[in-house]
Amino acid sequence: MLRIAMPVFHDRVSPVFDAAKQLLLLDTDGTAELSRMTVPVPEEQAVRRVARLSELGVAVLICGGISRPLASLIQASGIQLVPWMVGPVDQVFRAYLTGEVPNAAMFAPGCGGRRRRFRGRWGIRARRGRMWP
Repeated sequence: MLRIAMPVFHDRVSPVFDAAKQLLLLDTDGTAELSRMTVPVPEEQAVRRVARLSELGVAVLICGGISRPLASLIQASGIQLVPWMVGPVDQVFRAYLTGEVPNAAMFAPGCGGRRRRFRGRWGIRARRGRMWP
């Protein structure tokens, strides 16, 4: 049995794991869902969040955005991390089971998973308020 956790917000993968208040735990045999339950995650500190994941027996964490320190702690604890995923929980879960994750269509905006459309003129200059040289 493999336990997968996803932070949830209104039946979608929560946009930021660091601030998520609920986890959906999905138990699977690798091809199908065996059970699911939602548990609260009241811990605010990164170390306590990772400890909570370990207590729950989580093997894989699929999440949206996540801070680097928290991501490092999760990976160091032996939990597989699949970050920057967005979308309906069931859709992301099915994609993971069928080996379609990571999937560019499910990457969170701004995560770097998608190709940047504008380089050169629209890159740094646009962020500084200048759009033309």
